[in-house]
Amino acid sequence: MQQILTSVLVTSVAVLCSAFVSTNVPLGHWSYDAIDKLIGQGLVDSSMMTTKPLSRFEMARHIAEAVEKTQDRNDKNGIILSILDRLQAEFRPELIAMGVVEGQAHNSFIKPVEDPYVKYIYADTKPDLENMRGDTFEKRSNYRAGFTSRMKFFGNTAFYFHPEFAASSWDSDEDIVLIEGYGKVALGIAEVELGRDSLWWGPGYQGSLIMSNNAEPFRMVKISTPGPIQLPWILRNLGPCKVVWFLTELENDRVVPEAKLTGARFHFKPHPAVEVGASRVIMFGGSGMPSFDLVDYLKMWRPGREQEANNQLAGVDVSVLLPLGPELPVRSVKLYGDFAGEDEAGSIPSNWGKLLGIQFNDILRTGKTDLRIEYADNHVPDDPDVFYTHSIYQSGYTYEDRIIGHHMGTNARDLFVRLTHYVTEDLILGLDYDREKRGISSQSRQRRDILGLDLTYFHSDEWRVKTGLRYENLESGNLFSPGLGDNKIFYLELTYEF
Repeated sequence: MQQILTSVLVTSVAVLCSAFVSTNVPLGHWSYDAIDKLIGQGLVDSSMMTTKPLSRFEMARHIAEAVEKTQDRNDKNGIILSILDRLQAEFRPELIAMGVVEGQAHNSFIKPVEDPYVKYIYADTKPDLENMRGDTFEKRSNYRAGFTSRMKFFGNTAFYFHPEFAASSWDSDEDIVLIEGYGKVALGIAEVELGRDSLWWGPGYQGSLIMSNNAEPFRMVKISTPGPIQLPWILRNLGPCKVVWFLTELENDRVVPEAKLTGARFHFKPHPAVEVGASRVIMFGGSGMPSFDLVDYLKMWRPGREQEANNQLAGVDVSVLLPLGPELPVRSVKLYGDFAGEDEAGSIPSNWGKLLGIQFNDILRTGKTDLRIEYADNHVPDDPDVFYTHSIYQSGYTYEDRIIGHHMGTNARDLFVRLTHYVTEDLILGLDYDREKRGISSQSRQRRDILGLDLTYFHSDEWRVKTGLRYENLESGNLFSPGLGDNKIFYLELTYEF
């Protein structure tokens, strides 16, 4: 592990040059949904949103394009204009640095406290909430309070910290944890990030087969192109591209302690309406396993190199945005798929899982309503328990006991439906339904039905309120425990932005 890290860092320092850098927009931030809505309106042709997190500069690039197209169209829709106003206020420093907005740019700054928040979650019984960066909650009352801190020096070095205080009424333990914390250095068209951060690979909204924020953020080294690049020669036909590589060490408390996890993703856009991604992750090494040097590490990436000594997943994803004619009551439709193989056969992935989705953008063309339907399935009839499992790495494809990929887990299916509606320019209503089936081929199979309602209210330029209700019903196919009861969850989050 040390040899690999040393080689990577030496190579990175050798190409170090002056460039602009910005911290990442954390997964779950409201701006991702806002940009997605603008994409559905046909305002961001250059969007590349299936490799997250995005940097603040990359988010600002999307905003700048949407502003220009809105002006060209002379768009008067109040919903769209209010979204653009909020985004321009949030990313004003980056838009100034890009020359899109007038103002004084600052290559160095320190913001010790930003976006402080408080959060309250109540549940009848201990909840299992997905895609929450590995956060776990107790039954009854749960409390969270935190803030973020950002700083940048000389335009090419940036740092980000997100501490949080956690407590509950059921557990007397109180703790302050670092949710995310990292430093970034620009390397020309690329950047190196070292620290604790989350990843999301793929077009899915409710889950991703290979990489999501269902588990805790990794302590990792990551090299990526924060913005799209153009490859030379014949590869220019691929269009704008993004590349990500990471290396992390998993926790000690697992069957193979301190196993390593590495991954790479290549993401390109051959057409303004099409995004394609290819991802691969490898779990290797760890206590009691063969040691790896840099040569062994590179050989491991060759096709057909999956062995008992490592565990690999690989896959492809594609999303297509189809604009519709004015005679239809929907402005555009996005179709997307995420396909991943858990094993390898004949040098290509096998035992495939899939995630399929369709999104109807701007129903009735008022700018208010969007509908998404998403279905995921990793049940393999001939080998039903193959996904996210391994004969040697028996803790599975997990980090701190949570699945790194789709939250549904192994031998499972998930159907998710979400309706989003702008009641006013500042009030957003969300309604969703999720049916999750686990252990499909086993006697202990379970079915969980989830109904959710959420409201997001932008009270002013400073205050944002998010609240919601969630009802869960859990049933088991086991003859001895046919019903496991239900759970009612309430949450409230208050954020002050300055």
